[in-house]
Amino acid sequence: MGITTEKLAFTGRKDMVSLIKSGFSSYRRWRQRERDLRHLSELPDYLLDDIGLDRHIVEAELRKALADGK
Repeated sequence: MGITTEKLAFTGRKDMVSLIKSGFSSYRRWRQRERDLRHLSELPDYLLDDIGLDRHIVEAELRKALADGK
């Protein structure tokens, strides 16, 4: 069941603003995670080892982040 204009008319302005802010916040977190994973994927293996990460895990997480973004 989707949102109809009738239901939207009864939604308060604060609710709409909160919904929009939440959407932008989720988008920013997704973009930041994608950037972080891209930077990690560019590091050499010895640096990933130093911070306790494995290349296969970083690459898998990056693929997952890209797939989630569609």
